[in-house]
Amino acid sequence: MKVLCDTSFLMVLASTPLKRMAKIEMELGKLTFLVPNVVIGELKKLEARAGPKRSLIAKTSIEIANSKLRIVELPNYGRVDESILEYAKTSNCAVATLDRNLKIALRRNNILVISLSNNRLIIESLPEEQYFKYC
Repeated sequence: MKVLCDTSFLMVLASTPLKRMAKIEMELGKLTFLVPNVVIGELKKLEARAGPKRSLIAKTSIEIANSKLRIVELPNYGRVDESILEYAKTSNCAVATLDRNLKIALRRNNILVISLSNNRLIIESLPEEQYFKYC
C-alpha cells in the first residue's frame, strides 16, 4: 500500500523510532512511503527559518526522504494539505499525518489515515469498506 507522508509525520519520523510497523504491514500489506515534492519544499523553508532544533529535524527529514523514501511530484493546489488530499483521492493511497485539520479532511473523503501515538504507528481511520473487513 502506498502511504503519502506529510510534513508533521516526517518530522516526527526523523526524531523518534517507530514501533508496530510489522503489525500494521500485516494488516495492510507492505507499506511504501511516498514524500510529495511540496512537503520537501515546506521542510526546506522550515530548515531555513525555524530555530536550531526544528531546523535540524527538518534537515534530517529531508535527508531521510531523499535516501530512504520515494519522492513524488504533486500538482500544486496552493496549500500543501490540499495537494496531499487531491493526490490521495486520485491515487487511492493512504496518508500519514499528525495534522488534525488534514485528518478531518481525509476522513470526510474516506481516505485511510495513518498516524502516530506513543511512538507507535496506528491506523486512525479506515475507509468504510476496509473497516468492516477488520471488525
